[in-house]
Amino acid sequence: MVRYIRHHQIDKSQWDACIDKSGNGIIYAYAWYLDKVCPGWDALVEDDYVSVMPVTRRKKYLMDYIYPPFFTQQLGVFSGQTLTKEKFESFIAAIPAVYRFIEMNLHISNYWTPDGYTRSSKMDLILDLSKGYDAVRKTYSENHLRNIKKAEKGSLTLFKQANVSDVITMFRENRGKFLPNLEAADYNTFKELTAEVQKRNSAKIWTVSDPNGIPCAGAVFFESHNTGIFIFSSTNKSGKEHAAMHMLIDQYIREACVTLKYLDFEGSNDPDLARFYRGFGATEYVYLQIKKNQLPPPWRWFKN
Repeated sequence: MVRYIRHHQIDKSQWDACIDKSGNGIIYAYAWYLDKVCPGWDALVEDDYVSVMPVTRRKKYLMDYIYPPFFTQQLGVFSGQTLTKEKFESFIAAIPAVYRFIEMNLHISNYWTPDGYTRSSKMDLILDLSKGYDAVRKTYSENHLRNIKKAEKGSLTLFKQANVSDVITMFRENRGKFLPNLEAADYNTFKELTAEVQKRNSAKIWTVSDPNGIPCAGAVFFESHNTGIFIFSSTNKSGKEHAAMHMLIDQYIREACVTLKYLDFEGSNDPDLARFYRGFGATEYVYLQIKKNQLPPPWRWFKN
């Protein structure tokens, strides 16, 4: 039986144990992770934490709604048992009616569309590392191989013990200028989140400095369930000129092939970014975003 429980009722040790053993477990779904990206989240739990689904909720204008938090690409139902359509639908049916607007990005394994919901397809790009570095590198595009060679000859320096604040600052000074939806509080959340992941020895923060010793590219990887996630990155003009990100990702792949099975690039639906990730040999996968809008007018039209 699936039951809805409030945040203070969640047994987080049992919750995380479920995510540990879930065949579709992922770092976004751990209780300690959710505590950072969506404080006060509620939950749907089957029996004694056999299967679980986080309810990432908020309230605005006296209306409760479910939304996908930043830095959390995919959620949904996670289970230590085989996840079936019937089990998935039992969780969706257990969402309380108080949530008049629901928007969720579902894990790749949650590929069903429940009745009453609309769906849209989102792209993820995942690189299989299990065949080893030499085999993976053979799948790189010719353009990527040229850029990696260019970077290797460019007197760049890779730092593997970098500070997440440096990566965030570089992002805000460059691409972040064109992303007004990301506010100061969101960057602070990511900084705190990264600190939590570091406590569990599951984060890698790397930067590259140009020939003048100035940081020009950086990336943050979260690792869990045999998968490295390319969660956050930044580059500046110098980094682009020196192909610094090509070198950084290639070096990460070289190391990750020894300890991990997959590198998840987290998408993207941006054609240029998707092309960049495919250049490392990544394969496209689809995950679903589902929505249900039962808001009263005029909010219903606005959210549509």
